[in-house]
Amino acid sequence: MKSVTKSITLAIVGLSLALPALSLTQANASAWHWGMAKKLRGTWRAHHDKIFHSHAKIGKNYYHFEANDPTYLNNTKFKYVGHHVYKINGYEPVYSKKRGNLYIKRVSKHHIEVSNFKHVKKSTSISLHK
Repeated sequence: MKSVTKSITLAIVGLSLALPALSLTQANASAWHWGMAKKLRGTWRAHHDKIFHSHAKIGKNYYHFEANDPTYLNNTKFKYVGHHVYKINGYEPVYSKKRGNLYIKRVSKHHIEVSNFKHVKKSTSISLHK
């Protein structure tokens, strides 16, 4: 009888020590992740743009927007800030030659909006489609 209660007590103590250790490996969605979110990758084009032929190419670790004034971000990292908005940080090699931020809102599978501001609005963003 003593050995049974001893083994049950030992099992309860072992489980109580093991369960907190298992729960420590949680994913932190608000942390910075190197590269680019898979949902944003691809070639995106602006509809009804007959003059500049604006398009963005988003790869594993870069964001290249081509229009009358190109925007390049290399060695990117991203952070999900909520409501389908991603904050992109990367090295801008053309003008400032330092790291800069960009916000991309994923409206749907075939539609994103790009802005320099956290609250992506129609008046301050560029609308791109796949």
